[in-house]
Amino acid sequence: MTQGLPSTTLAVDPAWIDAYGHLNAAHYVGIFDRVGFELLSQVGVGLDYTEATRCGIYTMNVHVAYLREVLAGDPLMLQVRLLESDSKRLLCLMELVQTRDGYLAATMEQLSLHVDLNTRRATPFPDALAARLASTVSEHATQPLPKGYRRLLPLQGTR
Repeated sequence: MTQGLPSTTLAVDPAWIDAYGHLNAAHYVGIFDRVGFELLSQVGVGLDYTEATRCGIYTMNVHVAYLREVLAGDPLMLQVRLLESDSKRLLCLMELVQTRDGYLAATMEQLSLHVDLNTRRATPFPDALAARLASTVSEHATQPLPKGYRRLLPLQGTR
């Protein structure tokens, strides 16, 4: 757990448990997608932004690392850090921590593209938002990354 990163808590719903008795892989992605999107509002690209501008971020690529299982009822904390941004793209790392025992259960890197929902085409972030994202990337870079984490998704070279 890293102080200063957007985060929230939740618990593993028993309905998310699979035949092996642990959180199903699809539900990890669902948590990252649903709860992570809610957290991204804290950096300016959440539902409020989309409703106000008719722009939003489309997921282009994800990489999920399942590090340790979690079980029904386990308390969790999800945090989001911005790794990099440019004029149209945002790369973030989401970390899912089992808080009772304090271990990192999973991570998801997500590369997103800024899209105008009216044209369904990529469009640059507004200048003020681009500056806010760049500033947040710099702030988050001061926080330690999870032990053993190795970035897999490039921001450059993707369109």
